[in-house]
Amino acid sequence: MKIIPVANPNIGINEAKAAYKVIKSGWVSMGKKVEEFEKKIAKFTNTKYAIAMNNGTSALDALLSAFNITNKDEVLVPSLTYVSTANVVMYKNAKIRLCDSDNKTFNTNKDFLEKSITNKTKLIIVTDMKGMPVDYDLIKKISSKRRIPIIADSAESLGASYKNKLIGSQLIAHSFSFFANKNITTAEGGMVVTNNKKLYEKLKIIRNQGQIGRYNHVLLGNNFRMTDIMASIGIEQVKKIKKITTEKNKIANFYNKELSKIYQIQIPYIPKYVTQHSWYNYSIKVDEKFRNKLVKYLKKNGIETRLSFPPIHIQPYYVKKFKYKKNLCPNAYKAYLKFIDLPIWFGLKKSSQIKIINVIKSFFRNGNC
Repeated sequence: MKIIPVANPNIGINEAKAAYKVIKSGWVSMGKKVEEFEKKIAKFTNTKYAIAMNNGTSALDALLSAFNITNKDEVLVPSLTYVSTANVVMYKNAKIRLCDSDNKTFNTNKDFLEKSITNKTKLIIVTDMKGMPVDYDLIKKISSKRRIPIIADSAESLGASYKNKLIGSQLIAHSFSFFANKNITTAEGGMVVTNNKKLYEKLKIIRNQGQIGRYNHVLLGNNFRMTDIMASIGIEQVKKIKKITTEKNKIANFYNKELSKIYQIQIPYIPKYVTQHSWYNYSIKVDEKFRNKLVKYLKKNGIETRLSFPPIHIQPYYVKKFKYKKNLCPNAYKAYLKFIDLPIWFGLKKSSQIKIINVIKSFFRNGNC
């Protein structure tokens, strides 16, 4: 039986040729191709500056270094996010303060953030969960009112738009990921975009071992450099991003239409301010009593799924270190117990989409719940 994977990178002959050309050139580390890739991402996101990194975690880590986060500071992080959003705070030995998520959007909202702020809060990180933007206009009111910078872990939302503006220019900085399951990929890879020149210049230094010039280390930096091989793949991938996002939105619309007919399923809620979703994931919510049964049934019928990210406050490392309880962020925990990520990727055949819908319908029709 042929398996329908939950994700499938769209990499073809053009990416292979581009990478081969770089390899043949003899210059494979960070160079002109990285600069070209940065310019293309900056142009796409309508931002002035883009700084390529070796992965999305490095992009966030570099940002925390740029904001001088130390063990004396506190950083607000959503509990419902990928673990790297929290880990970068731990790398700085700073105090992490977790925020719960909204019941509809699953993003951290303005009210949750404001309740969590203390006089030690130096930075706030928000996440575009599953590729859906947070309500940035409301979030920015906190930043101006409390004078606390806010950055976005937008790893999953490249190609999404907020009030008709592509994600990337809403806050002082957004970080993206180009991991294999993202809308565009360089296998690994990340990027920070910003309109702030001072932040841009500092990030460039941090990325390159804290150097200005050669062997002149003025900051405590790291090796977060992207290679020209990765960048050459990314340059080809950027050409596809609009097409990829458009197709994924068509698949999501088909899923929404069909799955909304099943009363046991809650399809994704999309607020009006989200004028385009990136659909990094298409996540349905089902009752936790039969969530795992449905996952097994889909697997039995050749359909791969994911169970989303466990909230930070139930991750074993964080539970052991901070003694977190499951009720710390109840909305995040309840959502996690109900999520199922379905296959949604560029090139997913209509016949496969129909199969996914029909298998789900047969599950409920056969009384499995």
